[in-house]
Amino acid sequence: MKITGFEIETYESETIPYKWRDGLTGGSGGPTRQTLLRVTTDAEIDGIVWLRNDAISRDLVERVIAPTFLGADPLMREDLWFRMWELDRLEEFPMYALGYLDMAAWDISAKAAGVPAYKFMGGHKARAKAYASTVTVETQDDYLRLADDCLARGYKAIKLHVWGRIHEDIRLVHALRKHVGPDVELMLDGSAGYTLEESIRLGRAMEEADYLWLEEPMREFSLYAYQRLCDTLDIAILAAECTDGVHFNASEWLRHCACDRLRTSWFYKGGFTAALKVAHVADSFQVQADVHGGGPASLALVCAIPNSEYFEVLVPEPVLPDATLRGPILPDSDGWVYPEEVPGIGWDPNPEMRVP
Repeated sequence: MKITGFEIETYESETIPYKWRDGLTGGSGGPTRQTLLRVTTDAEIDGIVWLRNDAISRDLVERVIAPTFLGADPLMREDLWFRMWELDRLEEFPMYALGYLDMAAWDISAKAAGVPAYKFMGGHKARAKAYASTVTVETQDDYLRLADDCLARGYKAIKLHVWGRIHEDIRLVHALRKHVGPDVELMLDGSAGYTLEESIRLGRAMEEADYLWLEEPMREFSLYAYQRLCDTLDIAILAAECTDGVHFNASEWLRHCACDRLRTSWFYKGGFTAALKVAHVADSFQVQADVHGGGPASLALVCAIPNSEYFEVLVPEPVLPDATLRGPILPDSDGWVYPEEVPGIGWDPNPEMRVP
C-alpha cells in the first residue's frame, strides 16, 4: 500500500462562547471552521485526522509532510513516526502537529484490518468511565447548576476548570462537594494558573473535600516545583500534559517523582504511536496514564491501554465544534461510554457541513 495524496478539507459548525480561566480565552461562539486532512492511498482506503485550524498546520502539511511522505507505506507506522520525529529536529513542530501523519496512518491501518482503532492498538476494554470536564463559568451557582445537569444526564464524575482565583476556587471546591454529595468523583484542572504556594493550598482543600486528582496547577517547566508539590500533598497530582519530548520526557517526570498520574494524548504527544509509548512508560512505573481530551480518538486510546479508565467530555458539549455525522460521545445512565464498533478511528465528517 502507498500514500497517493494529502487533501485538506474545511467544515463549518456552530459553537457557544466559553473560556478556560482568567487570562485564557476559549471560543467566541457562532460559526467555527474545522480543518480535516485526508490521506489517500492506492488501496482506496483514506485516513483522516482533524487539524488545528491554523496557517501553521496547513503550511506543515503542504510544505513538509506531503512532499516527504508521498509514496510511503502507511502501514509502516513506526518508521513514519520516527521520520516525523527526525523532521521535528529541524522544523520544531508544534506538539499538536507531530502526530498528524501518525493518526492518518493508524486510521488507514485499522480500516485495512477491518477493526476499530482501540482493538487494532491491542484492545483492553470496550467501555470507559466518562467525566464531565467543565469550561470556566461565571459564578459558583453556575457551576452547581452545570453539575446538576451533568449528573442528570448520567455523568458520575466531574472535573472543574476554575477561575484561577485561589480564595474563590477553594470555596468552590468545598461548595461542589457539599452540593453533589460523597459518591461523585471530583477532580480539578488548574490550567497552569497557580504558584507553588497556591497549588499547595488548593491541594489541601481538595484533600479535605475528597477530590481524586489535581491537574496541571502550574506551568510544566519545573520538575522541582512539581516534586515539592507531590511530596507535600496526598492528593494525586496529574501532570505532564503540555510537555514536549514524548516518552523521553515522561520518564523524567516519573523518575523525579514529579507527578502521581501522567497525561498521555494523541493530540499533544504525537499521535497514537507516541501516546502508547507514554502509556507504556507510565505502566512500567505502576502509574495511571490519563488520556487528555474527548472525541473518538481519545476514547479509542483509553480503551486500548490497561492503565487508563476515564474519558473526558467537555461540558456543556456545544462549546466545541462538531462537524461529524455521529455527534458527541455521551454517557449512558450509568456513566459509561463505548467506542463504536466501526473500522478505523471513527471520525466521520458530515458532507453537508463541508465548505469550499
